[in-house]
Amino acid sequence: MDLKQIYDVKKLKLRFKTKKALEIKTLKFHNGLIYGICGNFGSGKTSLLKVLAGKQKETSGTVLYQGKKFKRSFFGNIVKHSDIQYLDISSIESRKTVKKLISDNFPSKVQQIKSKHFTIFNTESLWNTPINQLSDGEKHWLKTVVGVEKDPRVLLLDDYGMSLDPKNEMILRKKIIKMNNILGTTVILSSQNDYFLKQFASVIIYLDNGHVSKIRKGFKKRVGQKSR
Repeated sequence: MDLKQIYDVKKLKLRFKTKKALEIKTLKFHNGLIYGICGNFGSGKTSLLKVLAGKQKETSGTVLYQGKKFKRSFFGNIVKHSDIQYLDISSIESRKTVKKLISDNFPSKVQQIKSKHFTIFNTESLWNTPINQLSDGEKHWLKTVVGVEKDPRVLLLDDYGMSLDPKNEMILRKKIIKMNNILGTTVILSSQNDYFLKQFASVIIYLDNGHVSKIRKGFKKRVGQKSR
């Protein structure tokens, strides 16, 4: 299957003052696949996701999304791209309840989302819980639900599987696979461990100290799956 390229990374360098975060010669991502980015704490996983999301400007090099650089504002900041949804646990802190977050983001789909995502296992009790009282695993679940329902072209999820029990990880995995199969969403997940990623990622990229140490092929995309 000939899949179009969605990201093209060349000679990427990212530094924070004197600290090197990323140094990648070349890296390509293709449309409609599931990618895993694996590495220990401090390997550059989160930094790479933020660069791909347009949330972090590179120090030097080129990052192209669909053949173009990210647009910049008058002040040089990257303009948020509506096609790209970046999810990280640390960004979700609020006193509002889960129900309020869902109703704010999806006013016409509140009951539909509740029925679809919050009627299984131990997720029913989360509906009226303040977000700042959720565990990291529950926040992870919530962020992924929001990401799936926003129907992005690219879904970037940091620390996949962290603090999730096996049942909820499997439910989450099925939702991501379904979104990828039916909608053709390109999914890029990061994790410190490749255990979960090996189960369903098409490609796994291993990072070590900001460098790509190896790339391994995983599951092949089946004929008939969409890419957009």
